[in-house]
Amino acid sequence: MATFIKQQVEFCAAYRLASPHFTDQENRATYGPCFSENFHGHNFQLTVIVEGQVDPQSGMLVDYVLLSNIISEQVLDHVDHKNLNLDVEFLQGILPTSENLCAAFWPRIAEQLPNGVSLKELWLQESRDNSVIYSGPT
Repeated sequence: MATFIKQQVEFCAAYRLASPHFTDQENRATYGPCFSENFHGHNFQLTVIVEGQVDPQSGMLVDYVLLSNIISEQVLDHVDHKNLNLDVEFLQGILPTSENLCAAFWPRIAEQLPNGVSLKELWLQESRDNSVIYSGPT
């Protein structure tokens, strides 16, 4: 039977949503205040859910410290207190919607997990009322 581990972390970041495919009027209509010329910010909560089999010798699926280090090194250290449009190399050219952020975070985390542990879901909450649940690439 598979076991799941959930780890939550927070980060603060600024960004601007502006699609190069839209006019300024379309961007304003689509993104509202997120189209702010001078950027805006959120306090994000990222939830990482991994799955696998519990190792009978250690009694663990994955060490919490190891998982925390992977999330920090692959995501948090790059995005926390940064401008997602300007400061984060792996987000260059990506419209930083929560949906796209999850898609960009996924391979960075998934590729670092130990054998037998797989990434199940990423939840990215950008406000009290709005969040994205991402189950990986199809």
